[in-house]
Amino acid sequence: MNTWEPGLSRNTRFHLRLGERRTTVTLDTLLSSYLAIRLGLEPETPQAHQAVRRWLQHRLDEHNDPGRVAVSQWLQREVLTVVADTKLSTHYANWLLDGTPPPPVALDPS
Repeated sequence: MNTWEPGLSRNTRFHLRLGERRTTVTLDTLLSSYLAIRLGLEPETPQAHQAVRRWLQHRLDEHNDPGRVAVSQWLQREVLTVVADTKLSTHYANWLLDGTPPPPVALDPS
């Protein structure tokens, strides 16, 4: 019986530059797939991998912090802020700013 599901318990590596040094960043494949979809591409294809790598590299270049540590974790946070829907991001921002709890949302158990 095959219990493997796409994007589950797998990581995707991306080779990037951080200042003058090279670094390898690891993202959960599901997260990189979500970003690929947000970028308008079919996930888990060579084109999607290249586009996600370019997006990650652009984020690093944009923030220009060659001494950054925990690069994978920082980029995971950047990706999450892009793939999360606006309502969720707004509730989180409100909670950070003034402690306003988000309204309860029923999760579909199926």
